[in-house]
Amino acid sequence: MPRLRVGVVLFENTPGELERLARSFHASARPSDLEVELAFLDNSSGKTLADPVRRLFPGAAYRRTGDNRGFGATHNAGMRDAFGAGADAYLCLNPDSVLHPGCLEALWTATGLPSTGLVDARTFPEEHPKPYEPETGDTPWCTGTALLVTRAAFSATGGFDEALFMYGEDVDLSWRVRAAGLRTRTAPAALVLHWVEYRPLDPERRLRVLRSAAYLGRKWGAPAFARSYEHLHRHFGGRPPELPPVAPVPEPAQQLADLHHGVRFARSRW
Repeated sequence: MPRLRVGVVLFENTPGELERLARSFHASARPSDLEVELAFLDNSSGKTLADPVRRLFPGAAYRRTGDNRGFGATHNAGMRDAFGAGADAYLCLNPDSVLHPGCLEALWTATGLPSTGLVDARTFPEEHPKPYEPETGDTPWCTGTALLVTRAAFSATGGFDEALFMYGEDVDLSWRVRAAGLRTRTAPAALVLHWVEYRPLDPERRLRVLRSAAYLGRKWGAPAFARSYEHLHRHFGGRPPELPPVAPVPEPAQQLADLHHGVRFARSRW
């Protein structure tokens, strides 16, 4: 029987967020021939979330990481564990999300399409405006809110670029998956509520977005794009971004990167 590991990275989440996720996860439809596992990796620095996780998600694996390594690095650890244990796919799922009852089933169904590497869900009430083909689901990049990674995609790429602490790591992974000859898809019937209505764009979040954009420009052969976001970082943060050494991707792969639409990284559907 095929196995799907659902990985949730925690960081100082509230019990209310976990309760919403639990209600939606337990109500989710799933194929009868699919084994679904659930694992939590907790990056919280203070009181751990072990007790609410064990109460709300009986049987789920839970591990405290010891420090906040960021979204991509923590999910990479989860994927290494999952694929090393024989999982066929890994679903990165945000803890502040709520699954539509058909979300898991729609995501899994899309993995049966040829050469699928990544599949994402459609977020609501605010959907990413990036395009996708209604029939095939082909999309320029997949968002990390509810992101299914196939074994083939992880084998081809090694997962997220851990130099991106937060923001842009899903875009970068999508381009590298496509460069490896695999497809990035949206499952139109897979819906996930991302609970961000009251999240402000605070100064630290803004700087992280700008830093990630500058890094992607350096990595994907667009120095002018990188300079523009480095300038914005200096404007809002009073200093240039501290970027790690960047190894540019080979020129043929650079053609897959869309850096003509700012941090949307694709033309808009509307």
